[in-house]
Amino acid sequence: MTAEVTKMDDLQFRRTIYADPHCADDEVKLAASDDPKKQQFWNEIKQLDAKISQASKVSVPDDLAHKLILRQSLESQKSQTRHSKIYLAIAASVIFTFGLSFSIWQQQNVTYLGEYALAHVQHEGDGYALKANGDISLETVNAQLASLGAEFKQSLGRIYYANFCNFGNIRSYHLVMEDINGERVTVFVVPHSGDYKVEENFANERMSGQMFDVNRASVIIVGDKANALGEMKYRLKQNMLFSA
Repeated sequence: MTAEVTKMDDLQFRRTIYADPHCADDEVKLAASDDPKKQQFWNEIKQLDAKISQASKVSVPDDLAHKLILRQSLESQKSQTRHSKIYLAIAASVIFTFGLSFSIWQQQNVTYLGEYALAHVQHEGDGYALKANGDISLETVNAQLASLGAEFKQSLGRIYYANFCNFGNIRSYHLVMEDINGERVTVFVVPHSGDYKVEENFANERMSGQMFDVNRASVIIVGDKANALGEMKYRLKQNMLFSA
């Protein structure tokens, strides 16, 4: 006696065909033979499955991997270039803003020579000038000072450092000298240039300074608050000559 095959409803038929387009189940075959619409649906799914199978058999070029790697590298390089341009633009903006602010600061404050001298020494910190251990001769210093119309009459003690510097866009002379207590003090010889304000005494939380004015330049002394600046100022006044 042959078992009776139960007929499959439309929803179950579609689910079965989606899961396996080439299903060989008797229920599926019977449902398709009894209903032309089910048979048409089954044929369409088989054709779709065949197209998908054919598409998956497309041969892969031998150099595809290299091309993909190259493409990825190029895309990465483009991305890095874009990011670099952005970073450079940001950096340029920051530099421009800082430069503009510093220029404005200079224009507004460079005439206050004492403030600028403190900023100059503090910015240098423990840099090359204050750390220099030279013993520069009076002849060498006078040869350089001559371009500013100045000279020392006699030695004022050890000179650790002596060279030209840019003091608020003014070509000036920068010395690190020894005071009577054996401590280092910084001395600037700044030629007159435009309007400026001479401050005989000035200070901040770390350093103090004194200056005096002559016919062609301002002489500025900066050191720690414990330095004997008054004595150094007196010695400089007595021993520096400036041409008229």
